[in-house]
Amino acid sequence: MHHAAQDHNRRSLNEAEAFAEEMRNLRASSPWTGVLLFYLGAISTGVLLIAGMLVLRSL
Repeated sequence: MHHAAQDHNRRSLNEAEAFAEEMRNLRASSPWTGVLLFYLGAISTGVLLIAGMLVLRSL
């Protein structure tokens, strides 16, 4: 049982390291990537808010 938990922790750590490495590579590739992702998130949030207001208004 303890061995299985240890394997899970080790696997989670490896996944976290791989994710961190991927994020470093993404940031190194272009500084505009973060800006584009931010605006994409902001636009989608705005669209969802407007859609929510329209749904509430129609009730």
